[in-house]
Amino acid sequence: MEHSLFTNRVLPALLLTALFGWNSASAQPSSSSDTADDNRGVLQVGTKQSPPFSFKNRDGSWSGISIELWKQLTDQLNLEYEFRELTLDDMLAGLESGDLDAAVAAISVTADRHERVEFCHPHFSTGLGIAVSTRDRSDPWILLRRVLSSSLIQIVLAMIGIVVICGCLFWFFERKQNTTTFGGKRREGIAVGVWWSAIVLLGHKGIFPVSTMGRIIALLAMLASILVMSIFTGVVTSVLTVQQLDTGIARATDLSHVRVATVTSSTSADYLAQRRIKFRGYATPLEAIQAVADDRADAMVYDEALLKFLASDEFLNQIDVLPVSFNEQEYAIALPPESDLRKPLNEELLRFRESDAWDELIYRYLGE
Repeated sequence: MEHSLFTNRVLPALLLTALFGWNSASAQPSSSSDTADDNRGVLQVGTKQSPPFSFKNRDGSWSGISIELWKQLTDQLNLEYEFRELTLDDMLAGLESGDLDAAVAAISVTADRHERVEFCHPHFSTGLGIAVSTRDRSDPWILLRRVLSSSLIQIVLAMIGIVVICGCLFWFFERKQNTTTFGGKRREGIAVGVWWSAIVLLGHKGIFPVSTMGRIIALLAMLASILVMSIFTGVVTSVLTVQQLDTGIARATDLSHVRVATVTSSTSADYLAQRRIKFRGYATPLEAIQAVADDRADAMVYDEALLKFLASDEFLNQIDVLPVSFNEQEYAIALPPESDLRKPLNEELLRFRESDAWDELIYRYLGE
């Protein structure tokens, strides 16, 4: 009886307990592995001071075009992250070693960097620019010297020549018929003719020649006055605007004749080194542009968008950015080699770039 009870009830219960216990134990590691695959943890993201693309606020938080772009993408992908402030070299090394999951700042896409890390689709295109000090151009004597440029002097001399020639013609054709005005000696008559010519050239319409040729000359002089004064005004305006930025630097090749500052280990430093242009490197863009403001450098070469932001924000009326742009480059988010984040980030990036929110973001920081 006891044997039958053990066989019919106890033994099946023990077998079922052992069976379910084994299944539970074998299934638990698989569940733990699946959870680890689905949860990436907190992403380690490198960044650096590169206003207006990335900069640290007073409370320690980060802002900027690239930073806000990253926040938008990670919000859509439900990713957690934390920023680590590093140099560009440290960011690239961290991506290569796997210590970083991404790098977000004003990071240019270059062939050398592409061999070390991966990049998302570029999100901003710019070029290198040149920043100079406004100090020398504010000097009134320097401004006067630029106003009295060779082109302006040539126009003034041409105007004087026209006045003298027209004055002699007035005297020649009017001396017999207009004896009241030109009846004196030759020297006096020519002087009056030159005076007539000058006031006609300046737009005065109160001259009444008597002879037919005198009237024709007066008419031509009036028409010429409109043309000459327009040219004169245009040249003066050009001198006062364009030549205020004349520092002897019209193109990148002129940098070899001045003291150049830039940021160490940057695309601009590589550009200058490749062209054998001597420069002094600084740790940050603020230090480099401050050197120009303090007359320790004549020009700073760096990303044009960053230079314009600094010139209009922290160095207003101290720094000008020349209308020169070269060596076009693109900014992108950097990732470790073969990162599985690249595809989802690119998909969200393309969606965001097509939205009005992207245009509003660019306008908020750059005004364009």
